[in-house]
Parts: sequence; structure tokens; C-alpha cells
Amino acid sequence: MLPGAAAVSSQDKFVAFDDLFAKNTSEVSRLVMNAITLVESDESVAIDLIKRASILLRPHAANEEGRRRPATGGLAPWQENRVKKYIEENLSTAISLDELAGLVRLSTSYFSAAFKVSFDMSPHNYIISRRVEHAKHRMANSSDSLSEIALDCGLSDQAHLSRIFRKATGTTPSAWRRFSISQEVAIGA
Repeated sequence: MLPGAAAVSSQDKFVAFDDLFAKNTSEVSRLVMNAITLVESDESVAIDLIKRASILLRPHAANEEGRRRPATGGLAPWQENRVKKYIEENLSTAISLDELAGLVRLSTSYFSAAFKVSFDMSPHNYIISRRVEHAKHRMANSSDSLSEIALDCGLSDQAHLSRIFRKATGTTPSAWRRFSISQEVAIGA
């Protein structure tokens, strides 16, 4: 390899990261400014905002925008897509590990290990994260009660939603909803 070729490759990586960073800068700034204004009145929401900003600043985020390197021992792309689609379509029901493994024609134990390699988390944690995101979407876009949203997300009740939501985001669903609504009002004003 020519000496200049490695430098160009490294330079391209830095340019890609700088482009991604520039796209995220305004969002990070907005999140941090909102956190600063809320730290006195609602510390848990402020912490959630800082967590969101830190996710956008992670160096590996640049790699996620580009091509994904295939994971050794993980699921094949068709298997990943089939599992993701099935989970999204069935968030409101119980989803078993056996169902997911059968969907992609793997044993339960092999599927579980391959899933973890492909998604960097267990199937259970992935399903929980998707349910939390679905709950966020529902809270932001409807006036449904948290009980209804919990059931629609495949959770047993509002308390179950509150437990997993707080664990995932650092804030309660009602605090998150209040903040989300206040942001919409501030943007619309």
C-alpha cells in the first residue's frame, strides 16, 4: 500500500465524522440548552436530555451512518430484517424467544447468541427498547392515557410501563410527556 493511501483513508474517516458531527451539533446544542433550563425544575428530564446529547456525540455514531461491518456469528441480514419486522408488528402482544427463533429457523439458544452479536443486546432488551420507543411515539402523538399506551406496548399495566420507561430513560413517562408537550408548545410559539 502506498504511504499516502492510508492517510487518505484516515482523512476520509475524519471527514465523515466531521460531517456527522456538524449535523448533530444543533440537536446537541438544543438538548443541552433545554437541560440547563430544566435542571432546577425537573432534574430527571434534564438528565434524560443530557443522555440523548451524549448518544449523539459518541464517536461510533459515524460508523453507524456508513456501512455496517457484518458481525461474525450473528444473524444473516434477512434474519435481522424478519425479526425486526415481526417485533414491530407484534409489540402489543407477548413475544417469546421460541417464536423469534422459529421465525428464522434457528434453535432458541443459537438464536439468542446470534441476536446478541447482531444487535449488541439480548432479544428481551431489544423488545423492551422498542416498546419504550413505541410508548414515546404514542405519548407524543396522542392524548391516550398511560394505561392504554402501556397495554398497546404489550405491557401489563401503567406501573410496568413506568418501571421500564424510567429504567431506560431515567425519567417517568408522565414527566417525559410533559416535557415533550412543553417542547412542542415552545417550538410552535
